Amino acid sequence: MRFRWGYGKSFQEFEVPEERLLGVVTGVETEPLKDLKAAFRRSLQEPVGTKPLYDLLRAGEKVGVVCPDYHRMWTRQRVWLPLLVAELARLGVRCRDITVIVANGTHRPPGYRELLEILGDGLPPRLSLVNHHAEEEKSLVFLGRTKRGTPVLVNRKALEVDHLILTGAVAPHSFAGYSGGRKAVLPGISGLRTILANHRLALSEDGAGIHDRAAPGILEGNPVHEDMVEAARMVDPRFIVNFVLSESGDFLAVFSGELEMAHLRGCSFVERAFRVPIPCRADIVVASRGGHPMDLTFYQVFQSGANAVSALREDGEGVLILVGACTQGLGLYEFRHWFELGGEEEIRRELFRHFAVPGFVVYRACLLRRRARKVILVSQLDPEAVRRVGWEPASSVQEALEVAYREIPEGTVLLMPHASQTIPVLGGAGRQKGCATSDFAQTSTTPKKATQ
Repeated sequence: MRFRWGYGKSFQEFEVPEERLLGVVTGVETEPLKDLKAAFRRSLQEPVGTKPLYDLLRAGEKVGVVCPDYHRMWTRQRVWLPLLVAELARLGVRCRDITVIVANGTHRPPGYRELLEILGDGLPPRLSLVNHHAEEEKSLVFLGRTKRGTPVLVNRKALEVDHLILTGAVAPHSFAGYSGGRKAVLPGISGLRTILANHRLALSEDGAGIHDRAAPGILEGNPVHEDMVEAARMVDPRFIVNFVLSESGDFLAVFSGELEMAHLRGCSFVERAFRVPIPCRADIVVASRGGHPMDLTFYQVFQSGANAVSALREDGEGVLILVGACTQGLGLYEFRHWFELGGEEEIRRELFRHFAVPGFVVYRACLLRRRARKVILVSQLDPEAVRRVGWEPASSVQEALEVAYREIPEGTVLLMPHASQTIPVLGGAGRQKGCATSDFAQTSTTPKKATQ
């Protein structure tokens, strides 16, 4: 069977013999919203856990809107942000009293052209725009520490408004459980020291690896998530608006209201839509983030591995193939130091001495090698950089598959075209040798195509 996957702004085409293919892991069939504007307005009028937005705001008050950044353009903020601004205007909030804060987290603040891609041309010119910079200490305010000791520094502009509205989208997240909700604050508009302290909580307390609750789809007992919520509470957001999108970018739902309650409602929806039962694990798993703009950097592409290993055979003898162009290379951080430390143990020791996001990413990449005989990355990265984390580079999916077939001549293949948004769950106990393509088809369905 022939497949064509997004890869950067282009495509990768490859073939998988039908007798090898177990199936394609996608979300369950969910009807896209027929009228996004109507659903959006209804969510503001019937929010979760708080009063309707029009009961909370008054004319003349200042409103801040925290908006996802360039690396989260899959949330399609240029579609819904003008709707929110229009609703604020309808409620009597003047454009000059609206401040949009781009929540860059640790990412490089976008330039003018990138801001146009994020925000589109549907916003009025009179509103204020703040491009958050996590390392610009003078733009931050210290609010205190969480019970886990995280120093909470946030963008001062978020504290200078009468009402703060957090926006975003809910999807599985590799170590925070789910995106959306509190993540607009941490990491979104937080300082670098805050982000590093929070992300460090993903490490296991005994120093042996990653905390077992810092995983996709897990909120209860997840120290990263719980710390994020506590930090967001210090900022006291008045309202959140979170969307759920399908793997192909269709809007499936919108949840508005109180910080935690609305977010949890969105997480429950995603749990139903993207936690996919599979009848068995595969010898070879091919996982992608779906192309631009979700495969810009190594960090983005790597995140698909957290879900993909859940579909890979458990004995450590499978082959994991990750697919992503990495057109912006390794990303904002200087990863080379961590790549050149020499291996997993050296990286672990350095990370526990001096925690840093690039080290955290590289360490987790090394840990994937514990779960597979080979990890192959199809990307535009320097092949030598890929080899430094114990992975094997490849220039195409087809090339990677041929390597995998040589490793496992009779190997079965499972495809995850949007791996960061789907969580495979084994339907039975362990890997079943008799699993067939027909078995898989009974438990996996494809989302309906876009209607908007």
